[in-house]
Amino acid sequence: MALSSKTKNEISQLLIEAVESKLKEYKPETAYAPFHHRLLGKDRYAMFSFIQSMNTTFGMSIWEQVAVILAKGANYKADRQYKLLGEIDNNTDAFIRNTHFKLREGKIAANKEEEIEQIRKIIKKGKTNEDPDSTVDLFYL
Repeated sequence: MALSSKTKNEISQLLIEAVESKLKEYKPETAYAPFHHRLLGKDRYAMFSFIQSMNTTFGMSIWEQVAVILAKGANYKADRQYKLLGEIDNNTDAFIRNTHFKLREGKIAANKEEEIEQIRKIIKKGKTNEDPDSTVDLFYL
C-alpha cells in the first residue's frame, strides 16, 4: 500500500521541523575535545557531533512520531509513551523467566507461537496495577 500524500507531507513536515529546530538550538556537549579535534579536525568533529545529536533526537522521539503518523495514515491507532497497566501472576512470571533462561542457554529452540500459546494457557487475570517500568515507546491499539 502506497503512502497517501497527506501521510508523506506529515512525515516530511515533522522531519523538516526537527532538523530546523536542531540547527537553531544545537549546542555541542563539550567545546574541549582535543583528541577528536586532532583526529578529525574541528570542522569535521563539529559536523560529526551535530549528526550524532540528530541521530539521538531521531531515535528518542522522531521515529515514534513517524510510526504514529504511519499508523494513522493506514487507519490504525498507535500511541507514544503508553502506560501498560496490569500484573503477571507468579506462575506465569516463573514460566517466562524459565523459558528465557533455557533459550539463553540454548536448551530449547525459540518458537514464538508455541511460547505465546503456553503463556495464554497458564496466565491468570490480574489487577490493573501501574508499574514504574510499564511505559512503552510505541503501542498499537
